[in-house]
Amino acid sequence: MKKSAIIGLPLFFLAVSCGQPQNPAGNESTTENAAASDADITNIAEDSDSVNAGDNIAAAAAVAGWAGRWTGPEGLFLDIKPSKDGQPGHFALTIKDNLDTQGDYMGTAQDGAIVFERNGKTETIRPGAGAETGFKYLADKTDCLIVQSGKEGYCR
Repeated sequence: MKKSAIIGLPLFFLAVSCGQPQNPAGNESTTENAAASDADITNIAEDSDSVNAGDNIAAAAAVAGWAGRWTGPEGLFLDIKPSKDGQPGHFALTIKDNLDTQGDYMGTAQDGAIVFERNGKTETIRPGAGAETGFKYLADKTDCLIVQSGKEGYCR
């Protein structure tokens, strides 16, 4: 078989399996099924957990572009990677926030930021400008992430 036939075959079965459900009893019309489906969609949209799940996916997408290394002065840095659990909106953070220590943290996307726990305190990583970092070295940068305004920030 050719590669295109092999690849196309699973796609065919996927398309067939995604069609309208069969009604073996034959006592409901297609219009009634469609109306029931529309009602189910409305109920799901009104369910707060479903809405929150959509918000979490949007929040994850907003911060996904932050992956990689962000630098601070004197060798300080913030590394952001998708977490090993593979869940959208979860990130593995490595932060060298002073000359003597470096720590690993788990972060979660929330409202266009990444929230994580450090030393028993909830911290937030948000976008900002170099002037907000508090470091003269970063003052002219525009693509930055701020952890503590005026005290801790990292830029690209």
